[in-house]
This record gives sequence, structure tokens and C-alpha cells, in this order.
Amino acid sequence: MKSAAAGAVAAEAPIGCRLCGRSTRIFASREDLSLFRCRDCGFVSGAPAHLAPTAEHYRHYYDAEMPAAPDRRYEEWLAEAEAVLGRGRLLEVGAGSGAFSRVAIRRGWSVDATEVSESGLRLLRETGATIHAGDLSALRLPAAAFDLVVSLEVVEHLADPGAHLEELARLSRPAGFLLLTTPNFGGLSRQLLGMRWRVVDPEHLGYFTAGTLRRALERAGFARVSVRSRTLDVTTWKAALRGNQRPRFDPHSAAAARDRLDRSRLLTFAKDGVNTILRLTQLGDTLLAWAVR
Repeated sequence: MKSAAAGAVAAEAPIGCRLCGRSTRIFASREDLSLFRCRDCGFVSGAPAHLAPTAEHYRHYYDAEMPAAPDRRYEEWLAEAEAVLGRGRLLEVGAGSGAFSRVAIRRGWSVDATEVSESGLRLLRETGATIHAGDLSALRLPAAAFDLVVSLEVVEHLADPGAHLEELARLSRPAGFLLLTTPNFGGLSRQLLGMRWRVVDPEHLGYFTAGTLRRALERAGFARVSVRSRTLDVTTWKAALRGNQRPRFDPHSAAAARDRLDRSRLLTFAKDGVNTILRLTQLGDTLLAWAVR
């Protein structure tokens, strides 16, 4: 595929909504990216100035040393599913370096995992999961095969998020669960920072709010959809408010801050209180969705 000419800027000619295909209007723009809000469903589609990221873009995604994964959070999510489902067959889509899959295997799940990044696949093969290399849409995994389908921070990268959600529904067994996370375009950080929020990036092609995600999951075939918001990206606020440049996310600083919180009972209690407020107001920076097939 040919790349866009050097120095190209994001076009402001409306594109079709990536979620429902209907007409959009410009929401915001900068040199490398334009955002378009759907006139019908409200979903926000990203249109990068250059061609959308391909598999080559993600090839070395996990080569850099990463901080320890938030195992406590993964344990809590899996325990929530196990309280209803017990332990069974789990599919993690876009499993990255395998942090979530490792926790699931340790807890007794039988885990299948998909990934497009070669660097991620190398790490995934060490987990003991059954690995599927490539894009989910091309793998044609068996229908209704999984008790729990997990998609963490994946759907915002996709040009056709609706088709992806439909595939997740196809793979889920009747009464099986879906666990999905994605950034919250209606969250406080986006409202505060606008186009300088680090999540607004050319590699992200779609931006959900709690409402658009709930409706999209229902259209895809899920029922009993619960969408709540959580966390605030406070580690990047100070840098963003101090200058005009978009702050870069430092995963090591974020992990260190998370670990400090987890080691303090008082801070953990305060964090839980903040997350309760974010859940009630839908102002958290991350959307966490549970749904039943």
C-alpha cells in the first residue's frame, strides 16, 4: 500500500460513520487527524492524515520493556465472571504480551488468544494459551465456542468496529459473557484536554461514549449490557495543562502510581470512592463493558 504524501494534513471532508455508515460532520481537527461525529448514532470516527495503521505498524508494538501488568485488576474481573460462569473456555482478542491470559490460565481457565503483532506473539507463546496469529476477522474461529470473550483496548483501533462486535457475539456461547474495555470519549480527560488528550491519536479510528458503546453491543447481538466508566489519567494532566504539546503516556510512571495506590489501604479506599463517582457520572477515562450473549 502506498503511504500518503509527506506533509499531508487531515482532511475535513466528512467520512461515513465507521460504526453505522451514515453521514457525519466535522467535530475537531488537527494536522495529523480529523474527528467526525455521526449525525445519527453519535459515534466519533477518526480520519488520520496518513493511511490507517496496518499490521506492520503493530509488528514491534511489544518490543519495549513494559511495566508489570495490573494483575489485581484482572483477578477482580475474572472473579466477577467466575461468580456466574465458573471457569471454562476463554478467548482473549488482541492479547498483546499475554498479561491477562497468564492470570486467566493461573486461575484455571482454558485460554485461546489472538494477536497481530509479531512481538506480542513471541511473548504470548510463553503463556501456555492456544495462540491464533492474525486478525480476528480472518481466523474464522468456531461459533459459540467460548464462555468468556475478552477484548481489552482493541476496538478503538479498528476501521469497522461494528463487524468486530458482531464477531465477538458469534464466538460467544449462549449466555456467555463479554468483557470489553475502550477509552471513554465522554470522559473527564477528553472534556478537559480536547484534542490534546493522549488517546486522540491517528492509530485510534473510533471513539465510544458509554451510550454509543451500549447501543453498539446491543445491535451486535448482546443483551444485559452494562457499561461503566473508571479511572482518570491524572499522570498526563499536569504536562498537558502546562504546554500546548500533547503529553506522551509513560506506562512506567502510570504503573508506579498504580502500585503506590495499591500498597496503601487509605489510597485504595480513596481510589475506590473516586471510581464509584466516575461510574455514576460516566466521567472516567475508560469504559468497562460486561454483556451477555
